Amino acid sequence: MSEQLITEEFLDTYEGEVLFLSQDLEELVEEIQEGDFTQESLELLNQKILDVSDVFLSSRYTQHVSPIFKEFADMLALMKCEDFKKLDDALEYLCEIVSDINTYINQYFVERSFTDVYLFQDSLKNSIDFLQRSYTCELDGKSEDDGSMVLFLND
Repeated sequence: MSEQLITEEFLDTYEGEVLFLSQDLEELVEEIQEGDFTQESLELLNQKILDVSDVFLSSRYTQHVSPIFKEFADMLALMKCEDFKKLDDALEYLCEIVSDINTYINQYFVERSFTDVYLFQDSLKNSIDFLQRSYTCELDGKSEDDGSMVLFLND
């Protein structure tokens, strides 16, 4: 079986699940932006990121991205909603990263208009690192010196 057929089969298999995940991620971002962000929302977001990780783990062509999603979920599990609510920049970065993930999974699995998982992988890793630094610096009362977060959408 050719690589393209294997990839198409993988995308077909997970398209429906990704549509549900996408809707859940979009609703979580809306909750955050509307100020309805709770610890339960953060825990649900953590679970949805793990679900995305599981989808990516299901194909040898995308499984190398799965550890980054797991790292992001692990990081979210250690963060507190109350802290995020105090940190405007970190909360905004979180929304941007989740929106970016949502856009990417839609473009990859549903629209099939994007195929370079490595570009997304690098962008996601950098964005997560930026969020971590921002969250930590803001909690410590320091400013984030590293210019701006580079999202997949901005590439």
